[in-house]
Amino acid sequence: MLTSRWTRGDTNLLTVLLGLAFAVEAVIGVLIPALHVVGLFTAQSSRDVGVSGLETALAEAGGLKLSAAESATLTVADPDLGQRILLDLPGLFDAVPILLGIYWLFLVARTLRAGDPFAPRNPRRVFGIAVLIAVGSLGDSVLTAFTNHLLVAGTPLEDHVPFALQISFLPLGIAAVVAALAEAFRVGVRLRADTEGLV
Repeated sequence: MLTSRWTRGDTNLLTVLLGLAFAVEAVIGVLIPALHVVGLFTAQSSRDVGVSGLETALAEAGGLKLSAAESATLTVADPDLGQRILLDLPGLFDAVPILLGIYWLFLVARTLRAGDPFAPRNPRRVFGIAVLIAVGSLGDSVLTAFTNHLLVAGTPLEDHVPFALQISFLPLGIAAVVAALAEAFRVGVRLRADTEGLV
């Protein structure tokens, strides 16, 4: 075992913080959207969407015009069950990788308490978190575009809300950094095994 300055108090604090994060995400990301879907909780029934073929002048003065032409807010006045599912599905999808990532981070933190940061399972856990970040980000973009399309399908708004993916590269960059951290853990596990074999 490696000696560590990580104390029981550090582990307890991290455990409490991860537990709070898990509880908050479970309520905000799962419980509230689920209650909204079944009609027991009234939530905002709108989302921002990309638009095309629309241009609204917000202000015009001195030959300058300020307009909004690329995004708008899509509001469903009285959503039925299907529309509530479509509105809340991306948020529910987001909650799954977040909760799983918090759980895996908790498992990694437990090994710190034991003074064993290079436990054999930690590289897989950290790499799993990287995969969750990447898949969660891309999956959210695809699911949001798909549900936006289904919300406006067959309505006069369909021509103005194109099926468009809005991919942010920041989560993908973070996932790459976390994957590199997983590789560092993997090297640490291998070095520890090599040094233990020499003793």
